[in-house]
Amino acid sequence: MAVIHVLDKHTAELIAAGEVVERPSSVVKELCENAVDAGATNICVEIERGGISLIRVSDNGSGIDAEYIPTAFIRHATSKIRTASDLDSIETLGFRGEALASIASVARVELLTKTEVDEFACLYRIEGGQERDVEAAARGVGTTITVRDLFYNTPARMKFLKKDTSEGNYVSEVVLRMALSHPEVSFRFLRDRKQQFQTPGDGSVRGAAYAVLGREFAHDLTEVDFDDGTYRVSGLVTPPRISRASRSMQFFFINGRFVKNRTMMAALEAAYKGAMMQGKFPGCVLFLSMPPQLVDVNVHPAKTEVRFAKEKEVFDAVYRAVKGVLFQPQNTERVMTFRTPEKPAVHTPVAPAVPAPAVPRTPPVRVIQPQPEKTEKREIHAFRDLAQTLHSSDAPVPYRTQWDNDSETANAVQSAGFGSKNDEAVQHTQKEELPASDVSAADAKPLYDAPETPKEREQLPEQEPVQLSLTGQTEPEAPQLRYVGEVFDTYIIAQRGTDVCFIDKHAAHERAIYERLAADYGNVSSQMLLAPVTVRLSAEEKDALLQHASILEASGVEAEDFGGTSVIVRAVPADVVPESVEDLVVDLAKRFLENPRETVSERTEWVLHSIACRAAIKGGDKTHAQHLIRLAQDVLDGRIPPFCPHGRPIVLKVTKKELEKQFGRQG
Repeated sequence: MAVIHVLDKHTAELIAAGEVVERPSSVVKELCENAVDAGATNICVEIERGGISLIRVSDNGSGIDAEYIPTAFIRHATSKIRTASDLDSIETLGFRGEALASIASVARVELLTKTEVDEFACLYRIEGGQERDVEAAARGVGTTITVRDLFYNTPARMKFLKKDTSEGNYVSEVVLRMALSHPEVSFRFLRDRKQQFQTPGDGSVRGAAYAVLGREFAHDLTEVDFDDGTYRVSGLVTPPRISRASRSMQFFFINGRFVKNRTMMAALEAAYKGAMMQGKFPGCVLFLSMPPQLVDVNVHPAKTEVRFAKEKEVFDAVYRAVKGVLFQPQNTERVMTFRTPEKPAVHTPVAPAVPAPAVPRTPPVRVIQPQPEKTEKREIHAFRDLAQTLHSSDAPVPYRTQWDNDSETANAVQSAGFGSKNDEAVQHTQKEELPASDVSAADAKPLYDAPETPKEREQLPEQEPVQLSLTGQTEPEAPQLRYVGEVFDTYIIAQRGTDVCFIDKHAAHERAIYERLAADYGNVSSQMLLAPVTVRLSAEEKDALLQHASILEASGVEAEDFGGTSVIVRAVPADVVPESVEDLVVDLAKRFLENPRETVSERTEWVLHSIACRAAIKGGDKTHAQHLIRLAQDVLDGRIPPFCPHGRPIVLKVTKKELEKQFGRQG
């Protein structure tokens, strides 16, 4: 029979501390909540080495009476509640009385505090739960708590912490949330002696959002203010045209406390239904004020989970508040911007013949060269095996033709109108062979590039069906391709022999770009952004993104740490427009975070997928006919595989026989 032991005080405290103090960010959260409860209007948070070696939180609150300082470090000692009935009406952030005791049991703590009535301040030291000394000191009214060497006496906990940078990001996220939840308090955050941000503390939610989330996010936020007598919903929401690929910019607060609540999240997104693309999410800083009796915050030691007494009423309040603001008359233009019909295209005369297509930039062989010095690139076995198969003399090459740089093959490439993006001599020669009268402005554009601006797209002329001869192809027996046109600004219609082909232009262009990115992996042509793009992520997303910086760099994306929970993007592949950079980075960070078990090869593949998807022309874009002709030709000739990187079909074929059968013409 097992013997039941009563644990000693120190062991019991270490076990209890594990529920409250998970990492440095947990310490910062508890200390900031105590400062807010003390009535502070200025709070300074300072950390070093991600908070592992130093955490210092200073405030100008009411302070702690000297006689109660030792009591404050006793477990379940608190000034917030006194009896069980007080749990039904909690209006403070802290109330459990575990924070200081838990922190002191796993770190070296100094507390310097002074109240308004005290003649001098008091300095109190406690290490590993054991009181050291108390002495007189000097400071103004308020409290400063310094935590050093976190988990110094619990090495098992220490080894599970992440890198200093990652832990610092988590701390930054906590301070950010505290600053948003209490805009009336000025928060200052220093990381390794460098200031990350400081909020004005003027009570303006927009001012706090501007300080910690950045100008781009805070600029177009719409104010929400709804009150039905029981529930009041206030704060800021993004207009429908501003969306993200993740929910990392959704902040919900209940009675001044940051929470993670599915009810409020579902109500917010339901209000945007029909006004936002599927798979995109709005951003918000929403406050819900309600009677404390209707919400239970004593669910988890972290106090980020709550339960509602009347969940449906909470959903309705948030939904009505957001929905009412989105569709107010002054906001109608913002909401409906993406729904307005396009202006009629300007009709201009069309030349009877189509100029010879420009030399495409898509190389014919998808080859990823492993870098000897980088283990990750050597692990991309799937791409390497494919490259070896394509290089094999006995293996068929169904989608593209490979050539060397000798003159015979170069001439064949030139005659087919197809070449490497770096083969400037071939491009120059082909350009010189064109009559001057046949060279149009469209020829100067890269192949498959859509017009850059909506206005330019609207002014494109409608194109007549054009004959395109394939006499220069390597397979002269191939039937003639006839370009018929385009429907819904999305699908190319072409005829080859007795087949009518419908081609998804976005999927085809996406596949073409993907093949080129895969071929150039490790040396992808990228463009430096004239104005680098700063992207705000959650701490977890940023950490996941920076851990895979080598994959991003090999794919043509240069992203660096920009302090706080932001990254700065300085370069992207040449096909990606600057407007898509933020969405691309958010999507990649989300995917890295949600799929930690994927292999390097799998991660590399979907990184290239994401880049290609955002760089490709979109369904609904106005596209020059010659671009569509060339795209159709490459698909039907097999240079572009018949499936997009996500597995969707690119081309659908209907034979003449099937059409005649549908019309009853078969006798």
